[in-house]
Amino acid sequence: MTSVDVHTLALEKVGRILGPHRARTLLQAFLARAEKLALATTDDLHAFGEALGAYGGIEQAVGALLMVQAVLIETADPPPRSLPPR
Repeated sequence: MTSVDVHTLALEKVGRILGPHRARTLLQAFLARAEKLALATTDDLHAFGEALGAYGGIEQAVGALLMVQAVLIETADPPPRSLPPR
């Protein structure tokens, strides 16, 4: 789990480029197919980005941006590592 609200981040980034209505439509369609209520993890964000890639054109470019954003979040906020046993 990340400290970043990836759902809101996705809506804002996609909405900035494609408009808020198109962003909500695309996200809701993805969530319905994935049987999710919201994007919660960077894996979800990456999967949404991949799904946008299937549309081609500008949606594909926005999807790539979201996948890069997911990697950047993971780099800045890595998951906790378990310590080796003593």
